[in-house]
Amino acid sequence: MGASSLTKLGRLFWLGRYVTRVSIETEVIEKIFDESIDGPAFDFAAFCDKLEIPSDGYEDSDDFIRKFMFDKDDPFSVITNLSNAYDNAIVLRETISSDALSYIQVAMNLMESAAKGVAPMLEMQGVRDMLYAFRGCVDDTLYDNENRYTLKVGSSVERIDMYIRLGLNTDKMAHELDILRYRLRRVPLTRDGKRLVLLEDLAPNPSPVENRALLLDCIEGLFPDV
Repeated sequence: MGASSLTKLGRLFWLGRYVTRVSIETEVIEKIFDESIDGPAFDFAAFCDKLEIPSDGYEDSDDFIRKFMFDKDDPFSVITNLSNAYDNAIVLRETISSDALSYIQVAMNLMESAAKGVAPMLEMQGVRDMLYAFRGCVDDTLYDNENRYTLKVGSSVERIDMYIRLGLNTDKMAHELDILRYRLRRVPLTRDGKRLVLLEDLAPNPSPVENRALLLDCIEGLFPDV
């Protein structure tokens, strides 16, 4: 595989990861925001530990929610991840189509607007709607199977990664792995066979104590070239 082809597939893979990461994180933070209105302060330090990001830049749970969602200077924030998705989409314009790119652009515009609004969390539904529209668009118009399924593999990897990190939907892990296996048969990405086998053995019954670090190593190291 040529260097240019590998670079394009790597961008598609990470575009899929970033779009999925933004979708999951916004849903999680919205739930946290709702629960914290009348409940106890959110343990943002524990949440940061799960994501393996520093927590010392946040003063309290309210500060965490605001910065983690909307601070462009925070390299781990949701808006930064959306910006990363947009940067990849810009380079891939000829591959994914201008229409697909426009959904990412609108999502970015809506998020910037939400950051300045009086009820930012209420406006985030529009961001998620645009990301769903993006997925539908590329599924309909990205005819090259290698390109389409590479983007989908990135989405699957990110979903499994976030499920492991945050302890979400562990009952759906086997199903997510089935989806990943199906998509892997349609992409030329080099994968680590040992990590894949170990992931398949452990993920259907993940233990947050015993298997978490091993599972994360497997999913993050699955594609050494991207």
